[in-house]
Amino acid sequence: MSKRLAALGTVSATALAFSTSAIAQDAASDAQPEASQPEALDDNTIIVTADRREQSLQDFAGTAFVVTGEELLQRGVQDFTDLQDEIPGLSVANNGGNVEVFIRGIGSSNNTELGDPAASFHFDGVNIPRPSGIGSAFYDIERVEVNVGPQGTLRGRNATAGSVNAISFKPGLGIWDAGLEAEYGNYNQRSLRGALNIPIGENVAVRFAGLYLAHDSYYNNVGPVQGIGVAEEVENFSGRAQILFKPTDRLTVVVAGDYISEGGTGYTGTNYALPLGEIADGNLQSLDQINDPRDVIARGITPDLNTDHWGIRSTITYETDDMTIEYIGSYRDAVYDYEATTPLSPNFPGVIDALSGGAGNPNADIILQESLDNFSRFRIISDSRSQFHELRLFNTEGPWIWSVGAQYINEKQFSFLGSTGDRTPFFSGIEFNTNTDSEAWAVYGDMTYSVTDRFRLTGGARVTKDKKERNGVAARYAIALGDGNFNCCLGVRVGTEGFEFAARDRTIINPDTDADGTISDQEVFDFYANGIAQFGDRDNLDEILNFGPFPGFFGTVPGRPDCLDTNFGDGLTCNGFEPSGQFTFGVPFQGQIFQQDGNYEDEFFDWRLRGEYDITDDHLVYALVSNGHKSGGFNDNLGDLGVAPTYETESVVLYELGSKNEFYIGDVRARLNGSIFYNDYSDQVFTSLLSVAQAVQFTNTFGGQTITLPDNTSQALIVSFSFNAADSEIYGAQIDGGFDLPANISLDFSALYLEAQIKKAEDIQDFRFQADVDAANAVFRSIEGRRLPRTPKWQLNAKLSQVFELPTGQLDYVISAGYRSSQFHTIFNSLEFDANGNASTVTDGRLLDKIDGYFTMDIGAGYTIDDAGKYRIEAYANNVTNSVNEAAIIITQFDNTRFFTRPRTYGVRVRARF
Repeated sequence: MSKRLAALGTVSATALAFSTSAIAQDAASDAQPEASQPEALDDNTIIVTADRREQSLQDFAGTAFVVTGEELLQRGVQDFTDLQDEIPGLSVANNGGNVEVFIRGIGSSNNTELGDPAASFHFDGVNIPRPSGIGSAFYDIERVEVNVGPQGTLRGRNATAGSVNAISFKPGLGIWDAGLEAEYGNYNQRSLRGALNIPIGENVAVRFAGLYLAHDSYYNNVGPVQGIGVAEEVENFSGRAQILFKPTDRLTVVVAGDYISEGGTGYTGTNYALPLGEIADGNLQSLDQINDPRDVIARGITPDLNTDHWGIRSTITYETDDMTIEYIGSYRDAVYDYEATTPLSPNFPGVIDALSGGAGNPNADIILQESLDNFSRFRIISDSRSQFHELRLFNTEGPWIWSVGAQYINEKQFSFLGSTGDRTPFFSGIEFNTNTDSEAWAVYGDMTYSVTDRFRLTGGARVTKDKKERNGVAARYAIALGDGNFNCCLGVRVGTEGFEFAARDRTIINPDTDADGTISDQEVFDFYANGIAQFGDRDNLDEILNFGPFPGFFGTVPGRPDCLDTNFGDGLTCNGFEPSGQFTFGVPFQGQIFQQDGNYEDEFFDWRLRGEYDITDDHLVYALVSNGHKSGGFNDNLGDLGVAPTYETESVVLYELGSKNEFYIGDVRARLNGSIFYNDYSDQVFTSLLSVAQAVQFTNTFGGQTITLPDNTSQALIVSFSFNAADSEIYGAQIDGGFDLPANISLDFSALYLEAQIKKAEDIQDFRFQADVDAANAVFRSIEGRRLPRTPKWQLNAKLSQVFELPTGQLDYVISAGYRSSQFHTIFNSLEFDANGNASTVTDGRLLDKIDGYFTMDIGAGYTIDDAGKYRIEAYANNVTNSVNEAAIIITQFDNTRFFTRPRTYGVRVRARF
């Protein structure tokens, strides 16, 4: 929904895992069917389930990364977004509360109810279609796996980029144990984690785990109006309960439930349009002048986030002599509810003058006061209720290792986006109020055959049918107070203190309540009022509504009895009105309430082929080709029940050659893996903000559809629009390795070289401009040869860890460092164009979307007090260099809004095992 407003390595095996790795590993082993257990592995082995069976990461013929639960703690990782700089090729951004995951340049920024992630997210085997709040489930975690490349035959729907799988610890039979951890850090960070494993007889065990995490805001309100809270304050609660029932050696049943509550002030981002653009004194501000991007000039209300995400699931496995039968069923309800006003600007030299209309402006105080007293706000509600069902039959022992199954996913969404335009001319807000239903069915099969003891062939296929439909309403409100020519329209106040949207409680969806085929002005006003639960304390729009939809004369400005019509000569003292003898209340733009009725269906076929050969037991080579699809969809209806333009399904084909090797250099055990890859990316979908006029022009020219707008449709209305824009190619090389050095020192490293650009494309609309505001620049531009967003050419990571065995316990540390070269965040690559279409580096800073290269570093150290590992104290520092960088950038006609990675955080924690 934010688009409509403006997601390696291992630690020393001797390190203690949260709740103790011994408890968790025993529990995990007891919770799994015997047939799924890997062969005996040494303590340094990393386990991965990329092929949907447990195996050593070194034995997996493909690219995957694993971060253990202990690593998450050691580095101070709070949630999934903190892995942004930990794994090469992975980009994770919290874009206004929406978690966007890109893997090697493949992803999706369509985070509306009509879009789906391109990287499939799973928690304990369950597909999570909307991952809002799931970051607070990252406790009592065994590991997080990131599988690179299309996962169509393995993980299913919409997994062109890859998949992310979070795996929690399971209950353990015959184990009675508990762990508790407390933490305190800067920004007043407080956290408490706990886990309890209880055996009930010989065949039943339960496991409880919980988390409390809170910290103060990373933002600072440095503006003239204090007392307004700002973004990124957090208060989260989460709990998980699991019960394991194993009545026989063949049957295992796990039933789990979890609840997540995320509160605080959410994520507004910061709009850089003012410091990056031309301001009154003509100086172009530099990013270097902004010392802290989270120092902002706040206004309006304190942002308020309420996320409630809960679910239940069951996993039933039954072993026969020849195979294992597994059923996974889940129901999840994720409600994301966020209301906020955005800061006026980041802090920079001259910001107050800029907000006052320029130094020396005679009305500077009034202009500044009206800017600070602007209550233009937004509210987003996303309620996703999803079911996931999968029945799978598989065998994990050669020479035939196979898996066949069927999968069904159903998701029902309620989606609301409302905004108010306080003090703005001819604009009172927008509203999207819709219900969306989607279903996906799939059958699949995947098989690996050992041709010889060293040579294996794999083939897989999946057929998927995807369906999505939506109904509801979208509106742009334009209610003005002014004279007969609407010359003076800054007097409407809406959204001030106490204002509430009706949201779910709206009862009028179709404004044509008398069903006569036309929408009168009175029906427009009634429809608008039905969407407001309560007007604000200083709103005057409710008083204006009492005058009705007709010209009328009144002697005072509604809500301002001191502003008599005879006193308008004093200019801005009456909310900006010019002198006028009559006020007219009207709706100057008709056709701005659009009934939504869209649907899309598609079927696609995913496949993969792979060959792998063990040169020796420690040297593996492989070659693979795999195909994946991400379902297409439809856009908002253009006009009232007008056409909802569709976009086609994306397709990615990955070609990869790789080698995995373990060997000794003297007495030093070493690991070196490498791969080269090529992604053929077809029908790539971009999502941008376009006016209706731009969307119609693009669709009629390139979209394969002919659109005729219904009468009286406002072509200036801005919509989120997705379209097939290009065929791209993404290729490169990756290496990773490590050394087990003397003195219990481990050194791990990884490097990714990535090229990603548009190979072939039609010209597309420059969506950084609105046609009704800047028609000269809102034109079609070539994007061929442009580099894909979020694709640094070089991505490097290294990790050094060591363990000291002491007479009284154990001391260990880990240092993790990373580097990302420069990258872009839009397809226009920080270019602007002259009247002849010639491109050059931007001089209009608002168009700047390039992020310079940067380094990061995390450190952690711990001391285990006794040999039994019952007590431990740790210290950590995440982002030691305080390298705060943009994780996402949104550029529109009036915005250059940026969301940032976490600043430097540090703290201490203590653990106890009972």
